[in-house]
Amino acid sequence: MLGIMFIAPQIVVAQSCSKESQIPGVTSLMRSRANDFKNAIETGGDSHLRSSVYIYGSRTIKKYIDNPRDLVAKLVMLGFTDVYISFDKPSTSLYIPIEWYLTFNKLAHENGITIHALSLSNLNLYVNDEPIKKDLDWIKEFNNSVDSNQRFDGISADLEPHILKANSTRRPEGLTLAWQESYGVGGDNDLLLKRTVEVMALAKKDMGSLTLNQALGFFFQSRYDSGLLSWGGAQQFLQHCDQVVVMAYNYQAKRVIEMATPVLTAAAQHPKSVSVAVKTSLNTLGDDGPLTSFQPQGWDNLIISLKYVLAEAKKFNSFRGLDIFEFGGLEIMWESK
Repeated sequence: MLGIMFIAPQIVVAQSCSKESQIPGVTSLMRSRANDFKNAIETGGDSHLRSSVYIYGSRTIKKYIDNPRDLVAKLVMLGFTDVYISFDKPSTSLYIPIEWYLTFNKLAHENGITIHALSLSNLNLYVNDEPIKKDLDWIKEFNNSVDSNQRFDGISADLEPHILKANSTRRPEGLTLAWQESYGVGGDNDLLLKRTVEVMALAKKDMGSLTLNQALGFFFQSRYDSGLLSWGGAQQFLQHCDQVVVMAYNYQAKRVIEMATPVLTAAAQHPKSVSVAVKTSLNTLGDDGPLTSFQPQGWDNLIISLKYVLAEAKKFNSFRGLDIFEFGGLEIMWESK
């Protein structure tokens, strides 16, 4: 046990956040854009598609620290059915008071939104099992201390072996493996991916009713399919995860589909198991710099691109819906004149 006691205060929360006119700062242009976005991701009606957005403490939660209602209302307006949200421990500088989550989770659930806590991303997991227990205990103790409609529904893991390059300052002490430019069965990259799958397996055994998804680099699957890797295939992760998220980050819609297709194809025996994530974030650069994000191209291009990606991805039975990384950048685009 972590020795942390969660005490749920009495919070009075309204039953709905769906009245758009009550959201401060939402202009008629934003309402029109929100309608276009909701139609583009197709989460309404009988589509049965899901769409999630990443929400971080430093970028979004602190902005809405006094009014989680407005954040939920905007999520509803945009048509999101799920959120991946940071839930940091008190020992971290990004810690958000528990009371905020009690309000946010309750409101989100009342509006049909499923809540996944961002966790299992500690790079020390590559050398030690202990962070698995710490992360799970932190979330389970919270869930066990609050009302059912204030709990987290699942965990969204983001354990990324490909950032563990030899010169990375983030490599944990004791790790002898390093991500390489070259691939090969039994090599460092293969063993790092094997450990990533192992962490998911260990976590799933102790999660109870919580669901689990893991974010995958788009390039894992193609190397696995070609025999350059024996680990990293979507089907291996889906033995332990309920869903996977393929990080198909590019500013061109056609390229996004090219990046996502190997994973969507590999998961054919797992219907509705793959979310395609696109990037709207600002000042978060990938290996290709800003070209990984739709941010610089503006709102209208984003809507056109999302419609194309969704139309192509729907051809695969494994497709679950579109995910957005992340809300802070999307909101800037949404508000822009």
